Amino acid sequence: MAEVPAFQIHIGAQQLSKVITLTEARRRYDHRHCQHKEMIIDEQLSLVECGQCGIYLNPVDVLVRFAREEARLYTRAGEVNHLLAELEQRKRTTCQHCGKQTTITARH
Repeated sequence: MAEVPAFQIHIGAQQLSKVITLTEARRRYDHRHCQHKEMIIDEQLSLVECGQCGIYLNPVDVLVRFAREEARLYTRAGEVNHLLAELEQRKRTTCQHCGKQTTITARH
């Protein structure tokens, strides 16, 4: 769908500019399709507002979301550490000539 250019409306002595269509406004502020990636936190009022769509979010839901993301990151970090340990084990092999453990050097 083509973008509708902004236009100006004169109402009495006032001039309104950059009026947008309703479909554009709905698309921009439709909270059902927003993933709420940007959050504005008001610590004094204990409010969380989405910086993209402007809807107020439940602070408990935001805490749960952060806790799940943190748990996912810790799990992933454990997986990466396990893979690094396996890779470190693969750096050593038994020499065919002398039978001793030797380090495999990477070629670039």
